[in-house]
Amino acid sequence: MMTTQHSDSLRVPLPTAVSGLNGGNKLFPVFLKLENLRLVIIGGGKIGLEKMRAVLQNSPGTSIKVVGKEICSEVTHLCSQCHLEIVTAPYEPWHLDDANIVIVAVNDKQLSAAIRADAKALGLLVNVADTPGLCDFYLGSIVQKGNVKIAVSTNGKSPTIAKRIKENLQVWLPDDIDTLLENMNVIRGNLDGDFSAKVKVLNRITNDMIVAGNYKTSNRWKLVDIIACVLLGIVGVLLVWNIILFYFHAPF
Repeated sequence: MMTTQHSDSLRVPLPTAVSGLNGGNKLFPVFLKLENLRLVIIGGGKIGLEKMRAVLQNSPGTSIKVVGKEICSEVTHLCSQCHLEIVTAPYEPWHLDDANIVIVAVNDKQLSAAIRADAKALGLLVNVADTPGLCDFYLGSIVQKGNVKIAVSTNGKSPTIAKRIKENLQVWLPDDIDTLLENMNVIRGNLDGDFSAKVKVLNRITNDMIVAGNYKTSNRWKLVDIIACVLLGIVGVLLVWNIILFYFHAPF
């Protein structure tokens, strides 16, 4: 006779940091190989153009079909440059038949909701522009230098803040980060031992790099502190000198 085990006994307890996460950003970050998928953008205006550019800047080989009753000249030009499909017609449900992912970029809330319903009926992931409540995913601000790519999300709260964070990360990331990655890749390929042993070695190497970076940063701030102290000393000397002059020339 076959026995079944109670489901409670199969549960794996979540780490405290996860189980205690009641608020904050609960989005799961992933990087999609969009070049292997079929994207349909409904809307051929400025918003659709913005979404197209964001996709093509990151995955230039993505297959995109743009559907819109009216298609702006910029979208037409970009589609012709990248050999993308344009359907100049009012939206119909069959436009989603060959889609894997859908972006809705129409300036009509009722139509947006209808398109989302059609997409969800087909089991598709949907992004509805400027309507976080109808989105399965967001297009975050992207920072890229070589093979390093960082996506910034504010959980749909403030794209402007995400943009500012992106600008700072773009400055902070070293320009030679790709060279570092290539070197680490070569080192990883030449390591012996099992996976665990390799991870330990790579962790040690990268930790040494971070420590070295902190040392340089620390030295830089020490230099700033020294300069600040010297400037303060000069100001102090000038202040004392002016007090002495004042007393020498005072009429008493």
